[in-house]
Amino acid sequence: MKIYLSSFVISLIIMLISTVVTYNFVDYLDPPLTEDEHRYMPTENIVKSLFLNFILGAAVFIFAVRIQREK
Repeated sequence: MKIYLSSFVISLIIMLISTVVTYNFVDYLDPPLTEDEHRYMPTENIVKSLFLNFILGAAVFIFAVRIQREK
């Protein structure tokens, strides 16, 4: 049980940090500007970032469990 809890915490931390980084990267590539150059909250960029990092979080969780089981 301890292996799964620590792996979950590790993957959650990685997912939170990488979500912010990915959002900023996607926001830089696809800037959210209206026709008169006003910025707005890009829902599409948020969804892209969350989706990519949900997959990354799952992969990190599986990888962390495998590393801890080898000990």
